[in-house]
Amino acid sequence: MIIDHKILFVSVIFSLIIGTYSATAISEGYSKNNVNVGDHCNHISAPNNVTFEETPSWQDTKELPRYCKVKGLIDKRIRFEMRLPKDWNGRFMMAGCGGFCGGLLPDKPGYSNTINEALKRGYAAISHDSGHQAKSWETEWAYQDPEAFELWAHKVLPVVSKVGNTLVKSMYKKQANYKYFSGCSNGGRLGLIAAQRYPDLFDGIAAGGAILDLRSTAGLWGNWMISQTGAEETPILPKNKVVLIKKEVMAKCDAIDGLKDGIIDDPRQCNVNFSQFQCGPDENPETCLTKVQSEMLNSLYDGVRDDSGEIVSPSLSLGSEHYSDIWLFGTSKMPGWGVRASQGYRQLLSNDLFGKETPYSISTNTMLDWIKRSSIPALSDALDTNLSGLKNSNAKLMIYQGWSDPLVIPTPVINYYDKAVEHAGGLEKLKENARLFMLPGWGHCWERPSEAPDQFDPLKILERWVEKNESPESFVAEQHDDEGNVIRSRPICAYPQVAEYKSGEDPDKAESYMCK
Repeated sequence: MIIDHKILFVSVIFSLIIGTYSATAISEGYSKNNVNVGDHCNHISAPNNVTFEETPSWQDTKELPRYCKVKGLIDKRIRFEMRLPKDWNGRFMMAGCGGFCGGLLPDKPGYSNTINEALKRGYAAISHDSGHQAKSWETEWAYQDPEAFELWAHKVLPVVSKVGNTLVKSMYKKQANYKYFSGCSNGGRLGLIAAQRYPDLFDGIAAGGAILDLRSTAGLWGNWMISQTGAEETPILPKNKVVLIKKEVMAKCDAIDGLKDGIIDDPRQCNVNFSQFQCGPDENPETCLTKVQSEMLNSLYDGVRDDSGEIVSPSLSLGSEHYSDIWLFGTSKMPGWGVRASQGYRQLLSNDLFGKETPYSISTNTMLDWIKRSSIPALSDALDTNLSGLKNSNAKLMIYQGWSDPLVIPTPVINYYDKAVEHAGGLEKLKENARLFMLPGWGHCWERPSEAPDQFDPLKILERWVEKNESPESFVAEQHDDEGNVIRSRPICAYPQVAEYKSGEDPDKAESYMCK
């Protein structure tokens, strides 16, 4: 064989040039999405309605991958921070915000209204305060500013997502392949608002612990809860007695599902009469309930009743006691967060109707009247059961809710989903684009470590559904110890299926259950 040395020489030189170029491109930030972002960060331009609070710049930390930080103000109202990774996976994510929002929290840990876990996996992600600055239970900012309220209620979705996608284009010189929304609590409400009113904004929506029915949950239930517990005067139940309630409820309800594991699979299967735990003549009052306390608890778990005694809204679920002290049973000086947020909702209605605050809880009949007359519920509630827009946009909605949530009680989301099934013409039709997952033992949006498997990444589940058409019949949730080791796992089944234990198998392993 004759070798042409001139051709060989040229080939070697060409290979060296290409190799040098590739190495240089990688070192300068040639991303997974084939976009050289080496100097794009410092040259990102602000959209017309955006003012940057600082020059966009690269950030290098031990905890996070290298990213471009963009921080600014939208329409002179909405504070935001966007993080665009050097190694971009081609996806965009907008986070929700909790309560009545009011704070910019880009470094909030976990999966609830956060962006860093998505950033770690290559997402370009944006966090925001929804257009005002206040504590998350306060509502004074909305009294004389209807535009601020509408931003919080729903307009923040198109406004922030548009800015986020524009910044993606400016940074990477191309649009995102897939667009996602992920939120919990009020962020879950925003997720459902996106599915109902703006179904073309996102390819996938994760809506957790969604306070979708504010008129019922914050209005009827919250107002009733405040009046029953004495939260605005002297609380009837001291926080330290929540441990006693939890112990007695577990003793009564835990084994009903066939497995004594500290988890109540479906609290609707159990009933507890708290009068059983009233103090006897010689009992230590620290280890039992007074008559007033037991009567209050019986009312609290029974349902919200109007003046004629009719139940007009669901209330607390058995099994929520592990979390109720931080959300409901505070002190006169430090009320539970749910008390303060329900007061904030009452003041929204009061100011909308009368232009002033109402200092104390009102009767249920009065609350029903206020809800009927106020413009607030129509703006804020996510109750439209017509989800056909998801199908038209080929978008997917993952709803997830804790059975043991004492703040956003679980019954309203089940009622909503059942009505959406009816509207869609059957469960199988709705499941093509929207699925509900009920988590036994889980509280409110990971705000306290659970005593049940509750660790999962909603975005990973959505990705497989949206991008690979892998419909989630179930997903595995894990329970971790303090060091992060998995101690239990369990399948979370798409509603209305539940995880049924296989007798004789290891109850701490997900494979020991079947969805039925």
